[in-house]
Amino acid sequence: MSDSNERIYGKNLICVCIESCENNDVQGVLWTPYEEDSIGFSNFYEMVMLMDKLYDNWDFPQRTTSYRTFGKKNKLEDYHNPNSIRKREPIRDVKSFRGEVATLLVQVKFRQYTSWQGQVLWTEGKKKIHFRSVLEFMKLVNSAVSMAE
Repeated sequence: MSDSNERIYGKNLICVCIESCENNDVQGVLWTPYEEDSIGFSNFYEMVMLMDKLYDNWDFPQRTTSYRTFGKKNKLEDYHNPNSIRKREPIRDVKSFRGEVATLLVQVKFRQYTSWQGQVLWTEGKKKIHFRSVLEFMKLVNSAVSMAE
């Protein structure tokens, strides 16, 4: 944990606004620098899958492995998207949005080993912590929510 004046920067910064928490699961919206509207989620699984899809669409951070599937593999999904955010300008700053329960600014720096590595800034608690996997990220989100209640 770090001092109270933490900041976080990045082209792929996502603001996770947690609006409610029921049965140890979170609901809320995602704000990105590139989408016009917020993206709603009704549980943690949906939030992670939406974020991962955004990273695929942005082609940043790039996946280092292809996902395994029980069905037939679509090889087109393994090619990098030419519409990368490296070539786009953001339309907004996401740092001003706030959730009812908690607000988290998430920067995924790498998607290696079929997971995420990055950092999350809990806005209300003014603490920034690095995470090494989606599971660790989930535990940090739960920690912020439980401290906010």
